[in-house]
Amino acid sequence: MRKLSRAASGARHVRWSSEILRTMCAHLDINDRLSETQKKALAAEVETLKPRVEGLESAVAPYRAFVERAHLDIRARQRVANFLCDEAQRAADGAMRPHRKDIDTILPGGFGAILAKTSLSRVLRAGHAKTVEHAERAASALRSLPAKIPGTGPLADTLDQAANLLRTFNKAADALEEQRTPLRAAVNKGIFDLREALDQIDGRLRTHFSQDFIDSLYPELNKSGSAVADEDDEDDDASAPPEG
Repeated sequence: MRKLSRAASGARHVRWSSEILRTMCAHLDINDRLSETQKKALAAEVETLKPRVEGLESAVAPYRAFVERAHLDIRARQRVANFLCDEAQRAADGAMRPHRKDIDTILPGGFGAILAKTSLSRVLRAGHAKTVEHAERAASALRSLPAKIPGTGPLADTLDQAANLLRTFNKAADALEEQRTPLRAAVNKGIFDLREALDQIDGRLRTHFSQDFIDSLYPELNKSGSAVADEDDEDDDASAPPEG
């Protein structure tokens, strides 16, 4: 019998523990081989586990609501602002390329100093911040070029506008972390309390039941142990195909 990975999400812990709780109840309902002592012991553990499962559910719900609304909304806005920064840099690259030789003689570092070629991960906050930095650096470099190179002002303005937009959303994302922190902490506490309760339940059940019985309470997991295995419910993020 394997237990769900501690790194699994709160939603997956809810699914896992709900299956354990329902299996306990199913034993009480249909397993006529249980003695009265065993029924009493198992019923007591159902009453112990149920509030832990419900407690985790009540913590997961507001966290999921936060993720699905505020968190996804700001990620979408950052994605658009990143695109605008990239578009502004592509426009600057295209417009300045015909003047490359002149720029190489004027600008320290030459034409290559205007536009960053660094590959950035927008999954990480550092990537968003670097995009702002690169766009502003390109705008500054364009403004430093002499008037004989046409179009630098509007290109620099577009870069600055995109950078300012992304900076605004990056700050908003940082502010959202203040909301996420207590919500996530409540989920983590719910997971900890649930797992502690299950460990204690297993220990008490050993007084009345075999290890095979205790193992029967736990659902099968996918190969990585990160989710309940359920080939008929693959669309639910709380479960996964058996081989996954």
